Amino acid sequence: MNIRQLFYYICLLAKCFAVITCNAQISIIGFYNCENYYDTIHQANVIDEDFLPSSEKKYNENVFNIKSQHLANVLYNLGKLNNADGLAIIGLVEIENKMVLNKLINEPLLKKYHYKFIHFDSRDPRGVDVALVYNPAHFVPYQYKPYSLTDETHYTHYATRDILFVKGKLENEWVSILVNHWPSRRGGEAVSASKRNWAAFNCKKIMDSIYKEAPRTKFIVMGDFNDNPSNHSVKMLQMTNPFMKWYRKGIGSIAFNDCWNLFDQILLSPNWMEKKSTDSSHFSLTNYKSTIYNNSTMIEINGKYRGYPKRTYNGNNFQSGYSDHFPVALIFTLKSGGNTQ
Repeated sequence: MNIRQLFYYICLLAKCFAVITCNAQISIIGFYNCENYYDTIHQANVIDEDFLPSSEKKYNENVFNIKSQHLANVLYNLGKLNNADGLAIIGLVEIENKMVLNKLINEPLLKKYHYKFIHFDSRDPRGVDVALVYNPAHFVPYQYKPYSLTDETHYTHYATRDILFVKGKLENEWVSILVNHWPSRRGGEAVSASKRNWAAFNCKKIMDSIYKEAPRTKFIVMGDFNDNPSNHSVKMLQMTNPFMKWYRKGIGSIAFNDCWNLFDQILLSPNWMEKKSTDSSHFSLTNYKSTIYNNSTMIEINGKYRGYPKRTYNGNNFQSGYSDHFPVALIFTLKSGGNTQ
């Protein structure tokens, strides 16, 4: 091969790479526990006294604004991974109400994306709910409803957070999303395990009811499960877990007693791995990689929590932090030739 031929093949390869780069768009699906994202106004029938200007935390307008700016910064940077143009969807938990969601999506860093949200007030006594934030340019909701996790067996004195169900078109593909925040480990992992198993049972029950009508439904189940990928509750869902590899490496989203846990996960139903048809009229979503996102500003650098996610408060002392959790995300590539259903 002479120099002219070599130059020709190099140019040909460069053109092919340019075409691939142009066609390979990025779609990011995220999840984030916002850790006590409250407004500063007392709500009737909500235990929010710790997050008021008159509280020992002095949770005032200035703190609320800083908290909102920090959360917006995380969502903005998460949406820039792999040169993406913002988030497609992100599940959020520990959200008090629609007011804080409106505050968040209208922060200067996020306003240009025209994010919208889906949220229902749950019966959780602390008023912390789940929500789905989405970019209408990438996701179009079609159907949504909350599923209450309250019964006489597991919650005789209080309710836990709802499971939020949302069906819609994500990058032109039909998907069904379930946003979860399962019961905590209060009282110990073993003592509280039955509550998370019960939440998992209900989540699986929702999926099974939909599978009966549409066996090929593509599910995205995301949440703070308060359990690791190896726990029985998560395994009950019988889903592909892109975050198992991080857990096996000892990398987590939340730290406790100098031990990392990976409670925050995004799971996919097995049919995400099916081969696509050759229908070129649609895009297809291909799982590219999972990530647990953080940057230096989100990490505590002082004290006994050094190296942990930088929380908003340490006790009643304002830390100007973000959350006690790191967000997680799935980064998808969009390729022509997808199949919708």
